[in-house]
Amino acid sequence: MRKTMTRSILATTVSLCCMGLATSALAQDADADADGNRSTPDVVELDRVVATAQKRSENVMEVAAGVSVISEERLEAFGATRLNDFAAYVPGFQVDSGGAPGQTTMALRGVAPLGGGSIIGTYIDDTPIGPSSNKQRATTYALDLLPYDIQSVEVLRGPQGTLYGASSMGGLFKYITKAADPDAFEFRAGTDVNATKDAGDTGIGVRTAFNVPLIEGKLAMRASLSRQSTPGYVDQPDLTGEDAKDSNGYYQLASRLALTWRISDTANLRVQALSQIVDADNSSAVGLTYPTLAPIRGPLEGILQRATPYRMETDYYSAILDWDLGNVDFVSATSFSETRMDEVQDSSLVYGVAWPYLTPYPAGQAQFDVFLGTRKWTQEFRLSSKESERFEWLLGTFFTGEKNANRQQVSAYDANGIPLPFNPGTASLPGTYDEQAIFADVTYKFSPRFDVSAGVRHARNQQDFEQHSIGLLYGPRPIDLADSADDNVTTWKLASRWHLNDTSMIYARYATGYRPGGPNVSTSGVVPMTKADTLDNLEFGFKSHFWDRRAMIDLALFRIDWDDIQVRVSENGLSWMGNAGSARSQGAELSMMVRPAERLTVGLNAAYIDSKIGDVPTSSGLVAGGRMPMTPRLSWSSTIDYDFDVSDQWQGRVGAGYRVTGERVAGAYEIDSYNALDLHAELTNMTWTVRLYARNATDELAYVSTGSVRDALNRYVAVTGVPLQPRTIGMSIDYRY
Repeated sequence: MRKTMTRSILATTVSLCCMGLATSALAQDADADADGNRSTPDVVELDRVVATAQKRSENVMEVAAGVSVISEERLEAFGATRLNDFAAYVPGFQVDSGGAPGQTTMALRGVAPLGGGSIIGTYIDDTPIGPSSNKQRATTYALDLLPYDIQSVEVLRGPQGTLYGASSMGGLFKYITKAADPDAFEFRAGTDVNATKDAGDTGIGVRTAFNVPLIEGKLAMRASLSRQSTPGYVDQPDLTGEDAKDSNGYYQLASRLALTWRISDTANLRVQALSQIVDADNSSAVGLTYPTLAPIRGPLEGILQRATPYRMETDYYSAILDWDLGNVDFVSATSFSETRMDEVQDSSLVYGVAWPYLTPYPAGQAQFDVFLGTRKWTQEFRLSSKESERFEWLLGTFFTGEKNANRQQVSAYDANGIPLPFNPGTASLPGTYDEQAIFADVTYKFSPRFDVSAGVRHARNQQDFEQHSIGLLYGPRPIDLADSADDNVTTWKLASRWHLNDTSMIYARYATGYRPGGPNVSTSGVVPMTKADTLDNLEFGFKSHFWDRRAMIDLALFRIDWDDIQVRVSENGLSWMGNAGSARSQGAELSMMVRPAERLTVGLNAAYIDSKIGDVPTSSGLVAGGRMPMTPRLSWSSTIDYDFDVSDQWQGRVGAGYRVTGERVAGAYEIDSYNALDLHAELTNMTWTVRLYARNATDELAYVSTGSVRDALNRYVAVTGVPLQPRTIGMSIDYRY
């Protein structure tokens, strides 16, 4: 049976348990004790898992929202090098990959990555990263860090517009980095070797990090460097040389430098610089027939006529000041980031077939080159009260400014790859985005067991836009125009918690979010304007520890209403953003974990999502009245882990995870369900650690994303599918001092 994917794999599901990856609860239940020995308590101490979802450090089982925490230990257990390696172990979270890190789309709770602007915010610690403009293709390209020197990853499900602002209406994805520690010296280094079925080379990773107190108790520096290479396993028979065999390999290079300065007993300053490069040789997409999705060639063979290299560079700098002012806490969070993405796309099936209709030349090849660049600074100030038995509050203000570059070039070639003497299209789309916001959140505790919280955020954004384009695809004459737009948006939330007893809580939450609109590309000299789209989320949840804390449950029921959806509208081979009606998504998320014996942990996650699209234009590729694309109705997973002693100094662990992604739709075709098995084992004495892992151990054939290919005349000509990485078996060795 065909097992394929659409533009958002791993629809939800999974984990929590000891494998621990994701859900609200486990993340850290097997940490080392003060003597360096791994603890194996006979109860599940979930209350040690802390999240910063409400911009306070809180037990995740006390947060009135769906929150998942993935610890460093869990990332290491899977040998994770990118989002796709662990995203399926977060309930309701879907990640679609174009093949390499950064070619990534994210979705939560059935809110699919439609349109050009991001629907899920991305943060590093306390500051956002990534563009807010709807012209920067943020639903297609997202930050995907090599997760080394990362303390944890948090996923917040549902709109976070009140505390996190624009482009977080579907949820939030946050990397928590390790801070430099003025009290301890640390050195660690490791290596990873893995083999992927059908790949011609071996994957190799090397990494190192150290923490040094420069002034004991006052000032410290932390630095890390890691490199990971992933071999290719997709062939492109129509290309030549190294591009033809195992053509989709890539490498990641990440570095980080962090400083912590304890200015006084009440003030602490954290500064960091982070850089990552992802460099891929070619697309991972293979060719599938429309609408049957049968491979045009082999299941791991593509139909590229031109090479498609891709490179993404990310530089990020931040400074976070925490200051205890006595009755209140003050935080200043400042950041500057720059992202640069260069990609070549083979557009032969889109534009090359149109040459006879536009020129005297026969059908041939076409290449689309795109460069996206964003320089972004942010500043947030906030004051918050201390923890109180009756009343707590938070007040903040936020500023951001970004400068965006978007350069596009379509090049024409004949069937043999020889350049043709005309310009199909060249465009430059520079722009700026500025936003100012104020926000507040208050909680009133009527009793130790019942409280109500409310939050509001008012934001104003201003955008400037230019377009300079020329070529056959843009019309008979050059286009040079400039325009601007501004918008005022208010988002809010209301939530309540009722503690039934010391271990159980029910909650209700109503929250709103939005994504900025703005001007976008024109083919006629008139700038089409796109309005902001908005989203409302009603959620009821139940969280509980029971059986003497040997078990936990986290259940959420939600309904989402999405209005003025931004979707891509196509005509004559060009596309732009428009607003297209509404959609609804409703469902349930369940996470359970049980420790039936002292060293055995079993987890189950499941998500059921029922989504429906309202009226949309046919050219959007969506079906009015149909299901939201990339969203399976049912996804689930189970995990199991077992810890054991090997000797007085050595401990071991073995574990497995099984994930299932249900059937999905993508426009006019359906995509079959698929499942995958992941295994891991480790042996450690807390100084040396040896791990073995197998991702997709049964070598399941599936496609983690698909995309319809329509030519310049809007005719379906093919479907491209990015295959799930074949069975990958690896071993890592780490030393920690």
